[in-house]
Amino acid sequence: MSNKFPFVENTLGRKLEAGTGLSVYCLTYKRTALLDVAELVKRFGSDQGCMHWDLLKIIYCHECRAAGRDDRNLQFTNHALTPEKRRQR
Repeated sequence: MSNKFPFVENTLGRKLEAGTGLSVYCLTYKRTALLDVAELVKRFGSDQGCMHWDLLKIIYCHECRAAGRDDRNLQFTNHALTPEKRRQR
């Protein structure tokens, strides 16, 4: 990770490079899932946007979809590096 400013994490590739995490929360079922950013990069490419509206296009709630509910009622949370993970680098 470099110390370039301004620091921007607007794609999955940049998020993976920075080593930060991402989770999704279903507002209907009140469930949280930690997303594997490396797997998302493999699947959708490093240029895929990682802002809220970009992620809503590719991620949905399986339980809501199976029940016929709105499957895009989601909230995304960015996770910074923890001090332990910074020391491991």
